[in-house]
Amino acid sequence: MMADQDRPEAVYCFHYLLPMTHSGDNLREHMHSHTLEITIYISGDRMTNEMFTQNESYAGDVLRRYEGQYFNDLPEFAGNASIENIGEVFFYMLDQTMKALGLTLKRLEIGENPLQQYVISTYM
Repeated sequence: MMADQDRPEAVYCFHYLLPMTHSGDNLREHMHSHTLEITIYISGDRMTNEMFTQNESYAGDVLRRYEGQYFNDLPEFAGNASIENIGEVFFYMLDQTMKALGLTLKRLEIGENPLQQYVISTYM
């Protein structure tokens, strides 16, 4: 039997596609759309498959309210709708949601295309 310190940590992974619009320079005439690819990794001592499905719903609720929005106009982005800032805002919001459920957000990956991802992580 493995000792606890030798046991690998198990995490659940959720993947979301989020249609959105933004402009890199905060000018409406330069706005364009993307479908953000967002992947989050969550851990918790009490995670079960049933909780996995329920927590996917909680995380989805946080992200769904941004579908189709022009991010530059939203106060939480303060005119900075860069992928890095969007990732930081989403990480904070999802982290707070998961903490309230007794879980830990370990990692968030976000990108405008599958070849370029911005990653925020408490572990690698």
